[in-house]
Amino acid sequence: MMELFAESPKTTKQVAELLRQPPTRLYHHVAALERAGLLVLTERRQNRGAVEKWYMGVAQQIQAGVRQKGDAARAARRAVAATALEQARQELLAIPPAAKEAALLTRLVVAAPSAQIPAIRRWLFDTVQRLRTEFALDDPTTSATEERRERWALTLAFAPVRPPAEAKRRRSRK
Repeated sequence: MMELFAESPKTTKQVAELLRQPPTRLYHHVAALERAGLLVLTERRQNRGAVEKWYMGVAQQIQAGVRQKGDAARAARRAVAATALEQARQELLAIPPAAKEAALLTRLVVAAPSAQIPAIRRWLFDTVQRLRTEFALDDPTTSATEERRERWALTLAFAPVRPPAEAKRRRSRK
C-alpha cells in the first residue's frame, strides 16, 4: 500500500483495485497509516454524493519538508526512511534466482565541498524527477498488446554521514 500511495496521490478505492482487494478491507489500514503520519490527506472530492479522500505517502511529501526542524519533522523523516529502506530490503530479498537482469546495488560516500552539496542534491532530485516523468507507472489495466513493462524500484538517500572516527567515538561513549 505504501508503495502505491508513494507513487502518486490515490484514493483507498483505487489502491484496493490495484491490490485486488475490497476497499472495506483497507480503510482501517489507511486510517492507521494516516494517524502514524505515513499518509497525508491531500484532497477531498465530491463524487456521486460521496466524498473521495485522496492520500499521498509522506515519502512523496517529505522532499518539501526535509529542512523543517522539530520532533515532528524528525519523526516523519525517520518513518519515511524506515519504510523506504524496509521496502527496498524486501524487494532485494525477493529477487528470483532466474531474474533476467541483476539488481544494481551500491553504497557510495562522497566528500565534496559544502558549497557543492546543494548542486549535487539538485542533480539527484532532477534525475529522479526525469525518471518519474519518463517512466511513470501507467494504469495496470492497459491493454495486453502494449509492450510489456517491468516494474523496477529506485531507493535513494543522500544525507550527511559522520566521519568514521567521530562515529567510533560516539559508539565508545555509550
